[in-house]
Amino acid sequence: MVVDPVAFRLFGLEIRWYGILIAFGLILAIIISYLIARYRRFKADEILNFAPFAIIAGVIGARLLHVVVNWSYYSKNLSSIFAFRQGGLAIQGVVIGGFIALIIFARIRKIDFWGFADCIAPSLALAQAIGRWGNFFNQEAYGKPTDARIGIFISPENRLRGYESFDYFHPTFLYESIANILLFVILIVLHVIFRKKENKVPNGIIFNLYLIIYSLYRIFIEYYRIDSSMLGSVKVVYIISGLTIIAAFIILNVIVNRFIARKKAESENTEEK
Repeated sequence: MVVDPVAFRLFGLEIRWYGILIAFGLILAIIISYLIARYRRFKADEILNFAPFAIIAGVIGARLLHVVVNWSYYSKNLSSIFAFRQGGLAIQGVVIGGFIALIIFARIRKIDFWGFADCIAPSLALAQAIGRWGNFFNQEAYGKPTDARIGIFISPENRLRGYESFDYFHPTFLYESIANILLFVILIVLHVIFRKKENKVPNGIIFNLYLIIYSLYRIFIEYYRIDSSMLGSVKVVYIISGLTIIAAFIILNVIVNRFIARKKAESENTEEK
């Protein structure tokens, strides 16, 4: 089956499936984050206030990271840096850009940073699941050649150099989309559990678990990718994911220890009274 990356044309402008899916994922992410914030009794309206900054920072972060890790190409094709509609957004860049924006926003608005990060985490996973289908329409981000029934047909013009003689490839975009949906469900379940244990579990656990779990299965899926950006002989995603896992575990340790120390201090103060 040959797919067309262009959904329709409006006044001569091509509207691509990639852009439509990204936009749909973002809108759905905002709605779900808002509902989760209300469920967890946070100031849900702040999600709507933060949304424009999150979108801008996320897109900029995603494009910047993609350009940086593929600088050998973009340094010779500078005009392609701004060709967003052709694809090329690094998922990790979305998280990094949004993370920085939320730090600034939380300080200015004086809201619980980790609490809001937890509310946004499930939506990130779902938005990624939807956005990955943009890779399907662009016929990109596929894996190694395969004879398995799950293999996806890639048009000759979209096959990478050295793989022109193969027809079917691992649909790694599909693998990640399914994994993202499962992660979304897991994070939602954690929100339900944590709401029943308010003040007994520190905020920030859900977001950091999202980072750890996503990074773990991204490493596995990346093994099948044949279009990965490389740093020497190592795939860049391996490096980014590895550093993310280490950082998330360190942050989790700090969050939990501070929470335990605060609870202990509160208990001692109560006993003194």
